[in-house]
Amino acid sequence: MIYSYPNYYNNFKCVASKCKDTCCSAWQIVIDDDSLTGYENYEGEYKKTLCRNISWEEGVFNHNDKGTCAFLRDDMLCDMYIHMGKDSLCKTCREYPRHTEEFENLREISLSISCPEVARMLINTTDKVTFYTREDDEEEVFEDFDYFMFSNLEDIREEIISVIQNRDTSLRDRIDRILQIGASAQRHYEEGELILWSECDDEDRVASKSEYKLLMKQFSFLLDELELLYSNWEDVLIETAELVFSRGEAEFLLNRQEFIKWWEKSSLTPMDILLEQIIVYFISIYFLGAVYDENIIGKVDAGISHSIEIFILLLGRWIKNEERLDMDDVVEIVYRYSREIEHSDENLERVEIINWFDRK
Repeated sequence: MIYSYPNYYNNFKCVASKCKDTCCSAWQIVIDDDSLTGYENYEGEYKKTLCRNISWEEGVFNHNDKGTCAFLRDDMLCDMYIHMGKDSLCKTCREYPRHTEEFENLREISLSISCPEVARMLINTTDKVTFYTREDDEEEVFEDFDYFMFSNLEDIREEIISVIQNRDTSLRDRIDRILQIGASAQRHYEEGELILWSECDDEDRVASKSEYKLLMKQFSFLLDELELLYSNWEDVLIETAELVFSRGEAEFLLNRQEFIKWWEKSSLTPMDILLEQIIVYFISIYFLGAVYDENIIGKVDAGISHSIEIFILLLGRWIKNEERLDMDDVVEIVYRYSREIEHSDENLERVEIINWFDRK
């Protein structure tokens, strides 16, 4: 078994009570079966408090009158952890923000940017993200696993990441090339050929008569097509759409130009690098999943579109803040966007079938 990790993986450390938006707050934490059995059999002095704060029928931790996990104390520490120790945590609490994608004899382990601290780490990373592996003697065979297709997909993903990390080329050109790769690979696969990505035809190119209309359409998907998970997110989307798009194309183009100029003079991570890291993040985690559903182009288009949506959200916040942003603004937008997309199986499936881009 091979285990793969991003190179910043070991740098993560939970900041616990210092977290500005703790994962112990409004989330509904599902308890795995082993932990639930352990709680049922627990006989320590904390038993009454433990049992009172678990919904046994649903297998989740209860929330208190503040809407947070019943075990979250006023000092933002976990009462169960303090009384029962680290081993008492359920699988979700023990592993988050670690995320695992499973393939035959491969486990790809990442850190979710839905965690503010992980988002901050990634946003502040200016070096190109790389991946390292370790190996053990465990073997696992997946029934009907198409290893030949999987090997092809690994090659394509390697090429996509190589293209997006080529900083000698403009980000726009890199994105155009990646969108062509996704369309070409899908087309060749459906034609029953090898999954060729380098042989791009004109039909693989994105057709966009008006970037303003395209971006406005894409941003509307967040409100119209996706499940809304967290409080106030709908308000954020409506406000952003109003600030960014409501005054027409000329105003949009002017604001975008001024925003990019402002960002270049700021102390924030360069915009091209920030968006590059976002694309690498989503492609590295979700692209190989095409071995299960054969939707190559959907995963490529979604990976690019996430970076576009985050750019629009940043632009909206910059306008709202009277042409300024700080690192906390950027971190908040990234982790809140991730929570809306990655904490919903419905949204993860939906973003890969939305028609983000029209081809020629």
